[in-house]
Amino acid sequence: MNNSPFRPITERGETIIEAIADDPSGTLLASDFDGTLSPIVDDPEAAHIHPEAHRAFARVAALVGQPAIITGRGLASVRRLGRLDNTPGLERLLVKSQYGVETWDASTDTITEPPLPPQVAQAREAMAALLEQWAADGVDVEGIGLEDKGRALGVHTRRTATPDATLERLREPVVALAADLGLHLEPGRLVWELRATPGTKAQALDAVLDLHGSRVAVMIGDDLADVTAFDRLHELEGRGMRVAAVASASDGEQPVVAESADVLCDGPAGVAAWLDAVAEAIEARRP
Repeated sequence: MNNSPFRPITERGETIIEAIADDPSGTLLASDFDGTLSPIVDDPEAAHIHPEAHRAFARVAALVGQPAIITGRGLASVRRLGRLDNTPGLERLLVKSQYGVETWDASTDTITEPPLPPQVAQAREAMAALLEQWAADGVDVEGIGLEDKGRALGVHTRRTATPDATLERLREPVVALAADLGLHLEPGRLVWELRATPGTKAQALDAVLDLHGSRVAVMIGDDLADVTAFDRLHELEGRGMRVAAVASASDGEQPVVAESADVLCDGPAGVAAWLDAVAEAIEARRP
């Protein structure tokens, strides 16, 4: 990504920092978690927030009207790995996890979530049985990971010897399993995710916008699920909002994410640098 940790690639990307600095109280700054604020790692439960991203996100969160995290992770997991509790600057943070099914409002320490669905546990049992059968048949299943998110099951292949081929081999059984259990199937970066709710990050973004009434809005993300939010922002531009989609271009990033973005950042460290640039622009306008 040249010599800069971030690079605007559209007119929106060139002007968004100025737009935020002009109207920080009217700004929604939302971010994904995995691959954006935290690095992509082999074990999803070890995806701790990048130290610089943690510092920079908290810095900007204290300066804008509404900071938010919109993620497919479960709420407890993102709060723990993101060190979101009791962090100066994050007192007004709004977290929409599981694509908006779970909500945590840090300002009131209020959690809103429906009961856990039984289908995800059933999917985990079925996938474990399938992998056991494959192993008995001589198929290499070493490294295939099952991540129980409560309302979703992630079937990861990044730790396997052949991640892409293994992901494709899993396609037929996970499609069938999702259909049998009435689960929504979401492809991701070397993962199939079976979700009990069909919500999108665009819908979660809309829910935050409805609460805040923002005039400027940014979404930072790195995966296919974030593209729905990117596209939603670009639709809102036609209604007079200033918007930008910021992509964390980590290793393995899918081309469609970059194609939908207005700013490209060099992974979580690049996101931190962009956030610092935003904070500096806002602070420079202060009396």
